[in-house]
Amino acid sequence: MPKENKKELIIREALKLFSEKGFAAVSMRDLAESVGISVSTIYHYYESKQALVQGMIELANELTAKARDSFFQILSGTEKVECEPFVRAGVMYVTAYLRHEQIDPLLRMLESERFHEPAAEEAWQRMMFTDPILHEARVFELLAARGEIRETDADRLAGEYHGIVMLGYFTGDTDRMARDLTAFYNRVFKDKGADRQ
Repeated sequence: MPKENKKELIIREALKLFSEKGFAAVSMRDLAESVGISVSTIYHYYESKQALVQGMIELANELTAKARDSFFQILSGTEKVECEPFVRAGVMYVTAYLRHEQIDPLLRMLESERFHEPAAEEAWQRMMFTDPILHEARVFELLAARGEIRETDADRLAGEYHGIVMLGYFTGDTDRMARDLTAFYNRVFKDKGADRQ
């Protein structure tokens, strides 16, 4: 098995075990048995469980960076953001990103560990709130600069938008999230005609 594939297999299995049983309950031996390799092989790739979690976070950061780069390329290529794609992007953030097979178990593990592990709390806050809100503020700054939105307080808009998305994530009610995002769009974005100069 190639080196990278083995590292990915270890991370995938660790994500599964940590999210099911909790970080503290899973030993490196448990992980090795689950993957079907020796403990020393795991230590060859990851010197500790903390290093393994850091590897998971780095993988999540790579996935996030790719998604954000792709999003900005698409946004830059559009003349005007329409309501339906705007709403669909918010719903997809929950259903395709936060529920992604590598992101969802990591978030669940971090959420369960964050109350007694400061590094888990910091990573969970960053992944769930800090980084996405910074990204969303950049989006609203761009939309304001393009003259597409009525309001120009990008930080406030990002906080409101993120609140809608998080409600959808935590409740699982994507229909309500879509309705709330539609109402947000209708309030914030300029009309096609009169408001645009």
